[in-house]
Amino acid sequence: MGFATEHLMDLAVLAGATSDVQELKRILREGRELYHRGLEEMQAEATRECSDLAEQEIAERFQRLGAPWPAGSTRDEVISMLAFHRWDSTPPAMAFGFIAEHAARRGVSVIPEE
Repeated sequence: MGFATEHLMDLAVLAGATSDVQELKRILREGRELYHRGLEEMQAEATRECSDLAEQEIAERFQRLGAPWPAGSTRDEVISMLAFHRWDSTPPAMAFGFIAEHAARRGVSVIPEE
């Protein structure tokens, strides 16, 4: 994890210190981009780690998360789920969760209203 994930932590501090709608939108947009970049990095890492593993070994890793192999899922789908579960519990991902919640409490979203 590099700049992207470290910067999410900085953005969380900035978000917590402001209630300005435009600033929160900027922070939320930037944070969302960095969140997805971090998830992509985790996906690439999980794919590398699992490339030489048998499905049973991947299933064991997934079960360590407290979940059985999802019925009907392909190997690649399970690796993606494994990457998401890993990423979602990292401090940068939690920092983005804070940013999104803080912004939402102030009525700020990056999803346009219809």
